[in-house]
Amino acid sequence: MSIKLFAAGCTLIILTGCTNIYFDNGMQSKVSNKALKSSRWHHNFALALYEGSEPLDLTTHCPQGEWQSVHTYKSFTNGLAEVVVNQIGPAWYPKTVEVQCNKVPFKAE
Repeated sequence: MSIKLFAAGCTLIILTGCTNIYFDNGMQSKVSNKALKSSRWHHNFALALYEGSEPLDLTTHCPQGEWQSVHTYKSFTNGLAEVVVNQIGPAWYPKTVEVQCNKVPFKAE
């Protein structure tokens, strides 16, 4: 019984591991502007050593390059897809990248 409990605990710890990285430009805006928020998946391969997606170009996502925040994280859907694919081997590591645009003091060049 204790081995099963230990295995269940280890599995829970492994599956709940997540990362959140925030890149903020200026002070966070109190007004949430949903119309200028975009989200997409970013793909890494081979133990996350190689990027499969192009780097995010903030000038294409935000008008005049004025971005407020970039949030990179592993969502439940990303984790589920990763677990299913990586049953064969360590091949694919997706993450979600959200960009929020707003008027800020520094523009992307």
